[in-house]
Amino acid sequence: MRPVHVLLLAETLPDAERLASAWRAAAPHATTEAREVRVPGSSGTSDGGSGDGGAPAAPGHLAGPAGGGVLLAGTAIPVGRPAAVGPQDVGPAHPGPTAPGPAPSALPRGEGVALAEAAAGADVVVAYVTRLDGDRLHRGVVVEAAAAAAPHAVPVVVVTERSEVSRREWSTAGLSGVHEAADGDVARVARTWTPGWAH
Repeated sequence: MRPVHVLLLAETLPDAERLASAWRAAAPHATTEAREVRVPGSSGTSDGGSGDGGAPAAPGHLAGPAGGGVLLAGTAIPVGRPAAVGPQDVGPAHPGPTAPGPAPSALPRGEGVALAEAAAGADVVVAYVTRLDGDRLHRGVVVEAAAAAAPHAVPVVVVTERSEVSRREWSTAGLSGVHEAADGDVARVARTWTPGWAH
């Protein structure tokens, strides 16, 4: 049986490698691939960055607020047209509402293609940010993970210390799950997204 392959992405390679190590500890038969994703023009420092202050303290542990939770959602399906939009509003000047899904990639073409190829070979893509807020939902490693995985229908999961966005917001952005990890919850996330036979 083919092992589950997990692509783990973060703004720094050490963060991605720590997350991969914690994932392997919880699901030793899964294969992991850690990658750094740096987006041009995205400083990733709205909360002080993901340097040593926001990095996991040890494999299997991501520091964060007490009482972390798991948020899961299905596909967001828009129904109908917003009431404020009528036939007179359709056209080039008024394209109407956009479909849910990830924002376009901001990576240079070659890097975007390489990331999409890596996502195509994964069973799940995991993105790590210290805090998931409105800015990081629309720019940075989370967007790149979703943009790379979407064409291949690979689920994208975010591991964060704190989420400040609603389930509707993140599911509309193309994410399959958001997990606030605290006190060793990386193992719980790995077990949630890795089949039982890979544990």
